Amino acid sequence: MKRFIIRSARKTAHIGTKVLQKSLSLTTKVEDKATRILSGTDYSFKTDETMPFEKIYYNTIPCVIPINPALPAVGSEPNVTLLLPSLDGKSFYGGTATALVIAGRIAQLKKRKLRIVQTLKTGHASQLSDFFKREGLDIPEENIKVISVADRAYNVYGYISMHPEDIFIASAWWDAKLISQLPLIHKFIYLIQDFEPIFYNNSDQYVLAESTYENDTFIPLCNTQLMAEFMKAKKYPSFTGKSPVFFFEPAVSRTANGYATKKQSGEKKRLFLYGRPNVHRNLFFTALQSIDAVFQTESLDKNDWEIYMAGQDNLPDIALPSGVKVVNLGKMSMEDYIAFSKSVDVAVSPMMAPHPNYPTLEFASIGTAVVTTKYENKISLANYSKNILTVKASVDEMTKAIVQAAKMPYDQRIENAKQSAISTNWQDSTDAVIKDVLKAIK
Repeated sequence: MKRFIIRSARKTAHIGTKVLQKSLSLTTKVEDKATRILSGTDYSFKTDETMPFEKIYYNTIPCVIPINPALPAVGSEPNVTLLLPSLDGKSFYGGTATALVIAGRIAQLKKRKLRIVQTLKTGHASQLSDFFKREGLDIPEENIKVISVADRAYNVYGYISMHPEDIFIASAWWDAKLISQLPLIHKFIYLIQDFEPIFYNNSDQYVLAESTYENDTFIPLCNTQLMAEFMKAKKYPSFTGKSPVFFFEPAVSRTANGYATKKQSGEKKRLFLYGRPNVHRNLFFTALQSIDAVFQTESLDKNDWEIYMAGQDNLPDIALPSGVKVVNLGKMSMEDYIAFSKSVDVAVSPMMAPHPNYPTLEFASIGTAVVTTKYENKISLANYSKNILTVKASVDEMTKAIVQAAKMPYDQRIENAKQSAISTNWQDSTDAVIKDVLKAIK
């Protein structure tokens, strides 16, 4: 009898939990829908006959809500001020890590404090000095100040103090737009790491992103020569005329952590996909179709391979029609990513953009054969490493390249890695150009 009562109580609690979960889901959806209607971003229901343009505009595209200047504290020194969308977590990848390194090195060279302004989301990154130390920069925590203006809204102002001699740096297009509206005495540094208009369809945001290139209020600093040449070909004002277009090559070689390991007899090889369906230029589905085609045609024996992907959380493992399962490792910590990378024989890292993405360079530097994609002036990346096969962004071409990469002998891959031109030291790759950029600001 007691067991029956307990089981009945458990069943009742279980049903109650399900009801509460459904109720919570419904109320959340209703709240979200109501919020969008009241903010003017949901046009399925009209609440007001007239609504201020600013309310609709800034609620729809909040990243462009202006930042207002404020007077600095009496006796304050000028900063190096980097605008970033967010600092979230302890591991920084790609463009965020590069922007931090560039800004940190400028602060070092100018003997100034580094101020980081979060503009989209307030993160809670800690121990930034540890990050800088891993990248070869000694910046004590007391020389780093992190603030946020991410909570501003169309009717809620965000302020940052400004010293006349502050050096401002932007990487994302919206941060460049925000800086360009401030009363600057000198030009700001625009760190251009991608052609950001292609993040969007033909839209207002495409126009907004491109508009940040169409003035001469900044000093362009491009991540890679490929990126600089692409922007010059577009003939934007700051990329034409007598002014130089500055660029650097990123120091992303992973050789300090060791080369890719050689598989023992009978050990399965590993194929890795840089898989981010939310980042459309990574061509997630084209890459998966290419991997599937490799095993559908039995160009490679699926029993000899393990397939993994990483780069985005909350994705399921994917069962391909060929019978191959792609195991998702999510957004890995830097330590886990480095350790895992040494076990990879072939990396598929497509990028439909004018730059070589970092995983392409990182994997090639340690002796992994890499398949990536062409775009505009990015025809070949062999000047970085012969481990990189750059092909047309199509299933057929990528399928052939994956097979070719898989057949590249281990010893050849390691020799290619030893002869690669991928830098290992940020100061070696950036100091000269940073000094030239600082001269150009004046």
